[in-house]
Amino acid sequence: MNASIQQPEPGLPPPLTTTPDMTAVWSDVETDFDTAAEMFVARHRTDGAASDHPVTDLRVWGVKPHDGHFALQPLLQHRDPILLRHNALQNLCTRLNVPVEFLRRLPGPLQLTIVNWALGSVDRPMPATLRLRGTEAAALVSDRYAALDADELITTLRSVLAQHGMLGEVRVRAVATGLTDALRITFPGRAVEPKVGDITHAGLDISTSSFGRSALHVRGLLFRLVCTNGLRVPQRMGEYSARHVGESGRLREFLADAVPTVLTHSSGLMDAWRRSVNVQVERLAELIESMRELTAGEREGVEREVTADAGLTELPERTSAYTLVNAITATARAAEPARRLELEGLAGQLLDRHVRAS
Repeated sequence: MNASIQQPEPGLPPPLTTTPDMTAVWSDVETDFDTAAEMFVARHRTDGAASDHPVTDLRVWGVKPHDGHFALQPLLQHRDPILLRHNALQNLCTRLNVPVEFLRRLPGPLQLTIVNWALGSVDRPMPATLRLRGTEAAALVSDRYAALDADELITTLRSVLAQHGMLGEVRVRAVATGLTDALRITFPGRAVEPKVGDITHAGLDISTSSFGRSALHVRGLLFRLVCTNGLRVPQRMGEYSARHVGESGRLREFLADAVPTVLTHSSGLMDAWRRSVNVQVERLAELIESMRELTAGEREGVEREVTADAGLTELPERTSAYTLVNAITATARAAEPARRLELEGLAGQLLDRHVRAS
């Protein structure tokens, strides 16, 4: 958080703060499924024991200070205060239509007044579920939320891969955990070699969240071994999602059907990837500048990658679609997990667009 946001006017009490969310960690690996699964589950366990606390009506709860942090506690105080992580405070503020970043700038007493007034102004019951890690609220979700947390996700995915005869073949290439989780799986038996010695595997990403930040997504990808860059299948070819609503069994059934479906689309993108080596992209500087989906820093990163690949000191006027796509996926490696997945999806859209137009 910007330190300037935390400085109140002279003489005013400081703002209350939140406890930190689960740290986002992306690890590139090259291992079997069971080893990666142990890593994935262990990271979540170190974030604190997971449990859910149903709340019948948030209106009979209040926000209070606890050691300088935001905390939720029933008005009857029949249980201890529950510290709020940033994500949980954001969830609560969204429910109450309170701008969370504005709230974080205010003195503590004013913060409490605004949130508690908003809670008391709701004209109907507000059921919810507090998703706890240890004694802290990591998320505040709807009472209709369907969980598929680390242990259950891994167990389900392992069963699906075994059911389709894929478990012994797969290699896990990335394990990402945090507010958004991801497992990146490739299939060495499904490979192409667009350039001599430059092998790419077909695979899939499974991403989700235990904290209400993402639906369960299954999306195809291509994985370039020489640089461990990932390229995600464009949405028009198939990104399959299931919201965390209803019953957890629905999510397990979705996963069982989505995995083989998505892998088919990954294999289908292979032809475009092979052809991209010979597809030229003109007016390169203008094209990169027009990519409004990228931040200024990300556009600079793409330019550096293309320039380095060409062995030049300045950005060339043209390059292959293959090189441009690789520049985006290389730049994505520096981003936090959720943003990395977005950028790799953008690279897939770019590949699809330029190869189809050639």
